[in-house]
Amino acid sequence: MGALEEVRDLAEAVTRRRSLLLWDVEMGGQQGSVVIRVYVDADSGGVDLDTVAEVSEEISRGLDLRDPIGGRYTLEVSSPGLERTLRDRHHFESCVGRKVVMKTKERMRADSHRLEGVIADAGPDSVRLEVESDQVEVPYDEIKSARTVFEWN
Repeated sequence: MGALEEVRDLAEAVTRRRSLLLWDVEMGGQQGSVVIRVYVDADSGGVDLDTVAEVSEEISRGLDLRDPIGGRYTLEVSSPGLERTLRDRHHFESCVGRKVVMKTKERMRADSHRLEGVIADAGPDSVRLEVESDQVEVPYDEIKSARTVFEWN
């Protein structure tokens, strides 16, 4: 098991114990300057700063015990935010009905890699967007990047 998987397992255990959702885990940098980003959320409309601090402390203790990085690291724990990155099927499923902007590997519409629309459905292999008055089916493996768009009402 690699370092990212160990960090994800630890973060999953911590968030599950606290009845929170693990949104994502990212790890970047090089040996000696690794940055670990853990994004947590709650069903009840987000997480507060106290909860983020407690989760950060618990994950940090677990990382110190397991030592999957093998050196120094910086741990950042936060909520995924209002405009959140969508990486996997579960992210898209939880955002059905929300507006997103997406970049695709291949041109999907009007010679553009960029789509903006509302997620109509998230199936096992693809996500369906309502773009203007059309529906566009985008396979997950064709998505280069996607994020929700916060709309002020």
